[in-house]
Amino acid sequence: MYKIPKEEEIRKAIYKAMKKHNSFPSLKKLRESIIEELHKMDRNYTISSKRARILTARSGFVKVNVKNTEGDKKFSKCPVCEGKLKEIKNLSLTGKEIIIGYRCTLCDYKGNVNEFPVRYSFHFTK
Repeated sequence: MYKIPKEEEIRKAIYKAMKKHNSFPSLKKLRESIIEELHKMDRNYTISSKRARILTARSGFVKVNVKNTEGDKKFSKCPVCEGKLKEIKNLSLTGKEIIIGYRCTLCDYKGNVNEFPVRYSFHFTK
């Protein structure tokens, strides 16, 4: 039977994993390393990829690089950390304001309209 760890335990596991490896080329490898650190605390602990991504992006000591691709998905929240998105606007040739992209206020994700993330990489900053 699995157990869900508390947020503070996950943050400690993220910090230890990042300090040990310094960077991860994918979310899958990051999650595996976090689970490895969590198993040192309790053998039954596990974490989903989504929760690992969100807590890592919000940690403050990890830089998340995102590779985007074209698509037609619309976001109301940040696709990386589920934070608030701020619109990036520009003026068109006719003088109208148009939305050209979005920027997250928490994790600094930036994407154009009609783009969504397909690959994440994580780098230790402290």
